[in-house]
Amino acid sequence: MIRIPSPATCISTVALLFAVTGTATAAGLITGAQIKNNTVGSPDIRNNSIATQDVKNNSLTSLDVHDGSLKATDFAAGELTTGPAGPAGPAGSAGPTGPAGVAGPQGVPGASGVQIVTVSTVSNSANVKWIQAHCPAGKSVVGGGAKLFNAGGFVALDESYPASATSWLASGYEINPTFANWNLMVFAICATVA
Repeated sequence: MIRIPSPATCISTVALLFAVTGTATAAGLITGAQIKNNTVGSPDIRNNSIATQDVKNNSLTSLDVHDGSLKATDFAAGELTTGPAGPAGPAGSAGPTGPAGVAGPQGVPGASGVQIVTVSTVSNSANVKWIQAHCPAGKSVVGGGAKLFNAGGFVALDESYPASATSWLASGYEINPTFANWNLMVFAICATVA
């Protein structure tokens, strides 16, 4: 014998079927064409639910991006160019003095015990005179020179130079013959040099 379900059982079965499949059926039936433009807002979209593939290429413009929200890392290499250098700013205040550096090695000792040795020729009217000043033992010549006395413009200083590491030589001669007595003095600057 066949049992026919009661009308209440049929209605509850149909209601259950709609309840289970109603949402899926509705999702499959609603398309973008059926949504009125500008009616979906930020509250209608779940946060972090839109992905890159959901945005059409080249569809976003400057108006769609908040000012100051992009960073240099958001741009491809070479997209951002460097502008011209700006004018120099004012000089800053001096910083604190740094710590003292390490002392350097001892330098080579300089000259010490400087003395001037002078010698002079006799005073007469000879046409040519020369003389040499020698430093004391242990000292070197570091400079020197010569001077004429009573030459009156008739005698010229001919040479004045270090003859060796320890002596200075000078010479003079009459450029115009004279009977005046004149003499030549030479001096050597001597010092102990390490």
